[in-house]
Amino acid sequence: MILVYLGSAWLLGIYLASLFQVPTELIWLAAVLPAAVVVLWWRERPIRLASACCLALLLGALRFNASIPQFNEHSLAHYNDTGWTTIKGVVVAEPDIRDRRTNLRVDAHQIQVEDQWQDVEGTVLVQASRYPHYAYGDELEISGLLETPPEFEDFSYRDYLANRGIYSILRRPQIKLLAHGQGNPIYAALFAFKERALSTIGAMLPEPEASVLAGILLGVGHGIPKDLEEAFSITGTTHVLVISGSNIAFLAGILTAIGHRLIGKQKATPFILAGIAMYTILVGADAAVVRAAIMGGLYVLALHYGRQSHALISLMVAASLMTLFDPRTLWDVGFQLSFAATLGLIL
Repeated sequence: MILVYLGSAWLLGIYLASLFQVPTELIWLAAVLPAAVVVLWWRERPIRLASACCLALLLGALRFNASIPQFNEHSLAHYNDTGWTTIKGVVVAEPDIRDRRTNLRVDAHQIQVEDQWQDVEGTVLVQASRYPHYAYGDELEISGLLETPPEFEDFSYRDYLANRGIYSILRRPQIKLLAHGQGNPIYAALFAFKERALSTIGAMLPEPEASVLAGILLGVGHGIPKDLEEAFSITGTTHVLVISGSNIAFLAGILTAIGHRLIGKQKATPFILAGIAMYTILVGADAAVVRAAIMGGLYVLALHYGRQSHALISLMVAASLMTLFDPRTLWDVGFQLSFAATLGLIL
């Protein structure tokens, strides 16, 4: 249970750092004391654990401080609200296709300033027309009004995007395709496979059955009729249409059974973990799916080493790893609901 205590302290440190703006130097200075206590009183278990939790809390605060963006002339957001802008960037996520538009997540690498191209870093949400179709890995030249995401009375769209690492938006831009295949080739292959799978499902089944199956297997819900979505909502079965931990559990179970039978328990583990990782990317890798994938991976590793898997420890390790990679995950609604639901089932 030590990992549960340390993970809880880590998450608390991230949360407290978001409330109180404590200088990083002061946190580093404060971390010296619990670190010293851990070393000097190593044999005293209660003192060691309490000090380790304090250290984990301070490290969580440091990780949050490190994630706060620092905007300068090399940051894309530095040029928000400055008028007409032209940038070059690569589509780094699967396009989010809506009824009338397509949302593209683009990592910018150049911006035109006074007719000169200069290097920048930053991610922009491009709200493009429904057609033509753009794909993951496309390099684009985009012109339009680069804006700061707006704030609404009952919803902070700015904070919503900031929690996803996006600090700029471009609406109704002019887009010029520069090149294909500029992204990760593994991601590109998975997304291409997903497109073929969707086409196959659409050819085999009528609507709305095809859209429902696509939602259950691949997490694609934009084709489901609104009246059917409302029916699922009324009956409390909307979770069936989205990827959840049960999908990962079924996949891990199937891959484990097949792998152990075909190539043996020890050799199958890397392939099982790779299968879970690829499916996670395939269905979009949102926070709830990543949480389930990490827990599933830990279960597979426990089987591999002949150890007992502890659900609460796995949950806390998953949350800690996700927030280590990106502390903003803590404010992701999908992560919060998934974490709370899983914790409720465990307890």
